[in-house]
Amino acid sequence: MDLRQLQYFSRIAESGSFREAAARANVAQSALSRHMRTLEEELGVVLMERHARGIRLTAEGKKLKLRADTILREVEETRAEMTATKASPRGTVTIGATTTTSRLLYARLAEAASKRFPGITLQMTEGASYYLLDGMDTGRVDLAIIVNPAHRDYLSNEQLVTEKVYLVGSPRLSDIPSSPCSISDLRDRPMVLFTRPSGGRTQLENTAAANNISIDVRFEAASPDVVKDFVRRGLAYAMMPYSSIFKEVENGELIVSEFKGFELTRTFIRRTDRASSPAIDAISTQIREEFQAMTTEGVFGTRD
Repeated sequence: MDLRQLQYFSRIAESGSFREAAARANVAQSALSRHMRTLEEELGVVLMERHARGIRLTAEGKKLKLRADTILREVEETRAEMTATKASPRGTVTIGATTTTSRLLYARLAEAASKRFPGITLQMTEGASYYLLDGMDTGRVDLAIIVNPAHRDYLSNEQLVTEKVYLVGSPRLSDIPSSPCSISDLRDRPMVLFTRPSGGRTQLENTAAANNISIDVRFEAASPDVVKDFVRRGLAYAMMPYSSIFKEVENGELIVSEFKGFELTRTFIRRTDRASSPAIDAISTQIREEFQAMTTEGVFGTRD
């Protein structure tokens, strides 16, 4: 087994067909077939099954795909580390964030990093905390920004910013409580909450349970834009951080009441059990600088 075989196998698995993989790799389809037969004979297993529309990985093929991706990524990281310097880092860095954070960070981070570190390629993904933590475990994600992450011994948790959370309603609703409101003000109030598992939702539900309050969850949504649209239409109330709603509040589209004793902390996650590349270190520094700049700009509001 060699790296070329693993590269070809990975491309075939991702493409779903020998023909497309051959075009992407710029090699003859017959050559790919020979490499895969040799690989299967060496391993003594069937890695893929052909069908009318392409190929399907077997159970053994899926296992090899996970391992091959890890090997190929580590080879690329090693190559980048050996050729890079701190002054001119090179390589690919994958960043993960929850949806509310990605909308604030990704575009400005990409703009700054492309000017400052032209040798670094950024890959950005978003998802729930469990998905991002799984990515950190498998190595698919290098850096993550998560709300209230679970502790893991091999991950560092660095608090980037803490902001206030608000009960958000539509101007057409006249019964929003005056600031500050408390968990008791959610009783019998229709709510639209972020889909589980959301760090902010978990925190809210734990607070409600501790105070024997039942939350009337009428709707669930993964996107903050969808949540705000439900609120605008007067369908429900929501709990959202300042950074997600301040523009709409200024425009008079939403009204809010500060939620007493409830805050949201965005936490920066890195692996501590292995050495990081110059590229990862450089992007880590840039992420901290972007959050510092956003804090100065008032994106997260003010704290007493």
